[in-house]
Amino acid sequence: MAEHVSALFDDYAERFVRGERPDPRAYFERAGEGADELGTLIDRFLERVPPPAASDDAITLAEAWVAGHSPLVGLRAARGLRRGEVVDHLIAALGLDRGKREKVGGYYHELENGLLDVARVDSRVWEALAEKLKARVGDLLAWRPRPLAAEGVYLRSASEAMPAATASLSLPAKVSGAPEEFDEIDRLFTGGVAG
Repeated sequence: MAEHVSALFDDYAERFVRGERPDPRAYFERAGEGADELGTLIDRFLERVPPPAASDDAITLAEAWVAGHSPLVGLRAARGLRRGEVVDHLIAALGLDRGKREKVGGYYHELENGLLDVARVDSRVWEALAEKLKARVGDLLAWRPRPLAAEGVYLRSASEAMPAATASLSLPAKVSGAPEEFDEIDRLFTGGVAG
């Protein structure tokens, strides 16, 4: 066994035993040609070791999801936080323009309600949310909101306008006049896809 693969496996196993949820895909990428060997080691390890106990946060997120609520809203409510407090934290933690609070709030609302493709949301957003919600990034990413039942609702992307069915969500209205310039806020929440 290559020392590189052995060291990667040891790191993965130690993190797993500590109760973290290390992403094996990241380890496979680092292993390069040793990815298959590492995968075999991780599979054997996971077959033998009991899974870590679920954290209170993971339980809160799961309960919200099972009840049909947004997991992020469930965790935020469990922490006694208002949406505005989370938005203000995102602005401060990410060094964003306070004058664009409404825009950040709109994106956060979309994130909480499953209207954004979470894979496109920058890792810095997840880290800032984990800090404010006192949770692990892995727990936040493990639970996705269920798709909204309203007909015509779909993920926001560069080439799609929000359909009329989302009007009931009370998203902040865009300021009338010239279209808003694509900026860092858009990049953080959409992965650099221009609208």
